[in-house]
Amino acid sequence: MTAPERWLLALADPEPLRGNLPHQRLAAEEVALLCVLAELHGVLPATLHRVDLLSRDEPEKFLLNPTLNSAVIQAIEPQRKRLAERLAMALFLQAESRRLITELAAAGVEAIVLKGADFAARLYSPPSLRSFGDVDLLVRAGDWERVQTTMARLGYLELETPLKHDSGYAERTWEHPVMPGAMVEVHDNLVNSPTIRRGVSVQLEDLPLERGVDGQLRATPAGLLIMAAVHGAASHSFDKLQHLCDLAQIVRGRAGPIDETSLREGLAKTGAGFSLALGLDLIARALHETAAVDLLGRLKLRWPRRVARLLMTPAVVVRSQGRRRRGASWRRQLLRQMLKSRR
Repeated sequence: MTAPERWLLALADPEPLRGNLPHQRLAAEEVALLCVLAELHGVLPATLHRVDLLSRDEPEKFLLNPTLNSAVIQAIEPQRKRLAERLAMALFLQAESRRLITELAAAGVEAIVLKGADFAARLYSPPSLRSFGDVDLLVRAGDWERVQTTMARLGYLELETPLKHDSGYAERTWEHPVMPGAMVEVHDNLVNSPTIRRGVSVQLEDLPLERGVDGQLRATPAGLLIMAAVHGAASHSFDKLQHLCDLAQIVRGRAGPIDETSLREGLAKTGAGFSLALGLDLIARALHETAAVDLLGRLKLRWPRRVARLLMTPAVVVRSQGRRRRGASWRRQLLRQMLKSRR
């Protein structure tokens, strides 16, 4: 990995540093590249926070020349502005997700928020450390007609998305009527691809659920872990560090203790054991998270450990974004084939 990539891996975690800082020192332009990569990986808030702290408190451990602080500030200003814009959109989307859940419930549709606003509120402190750019909801397959009626009544505009197959996808997308770029994706299965669903499938009724303090339905910590693992593996082939940070925060108990009995039941229903094992192994190696090692050992999951570890490494995750993506395509395709055969 390059020096900016090594630093990204060290600074992306929203929790205090668990490993040693890289030995390589960065020039101002490399700090700017680090922040660009952080944005692509969905970990810009935590990375910028750490950059600010290091530039202020320990520049000799971070920069090639400690006198470059002013140059660093100037170099990362574009990312700082984009982050402010994203945070403003996230606040809007967070409020909109609550409104949508309420409106759907009034129409007789049970729905939960997937990832995004829910992960930010329950896993990160402050929530602004977890960026997101849309609203994702999970509903039951039999509720699509009421979902469509509700979204139309609220003025949302349904978008057509080019798809590889004619049918079988579990997702539909709407855009807010007056807020351009504010998207809502509604799923009846967390796994959109009909071919991957042969091996791993996550529906609302498969997840361990609970009522939050506001009375709204949501996934338990065990359910969050299944969602995060399957989303990272099946939807993205772990192509962002954000996926690893989400998993790590759940394993650390930031949403509460994980009921391992309901976790095992959920894994059996969904076929998500391989996705979870791979995710836990990755955060153990990339983020030095010992709780992931302990949980993986207790669950005793059967998974192709040797092949998977060769296929997906922390370096592969880091290089999945930016200009150094060579080799990512065949690895992603092989992982998809492995997921299809898990049941």
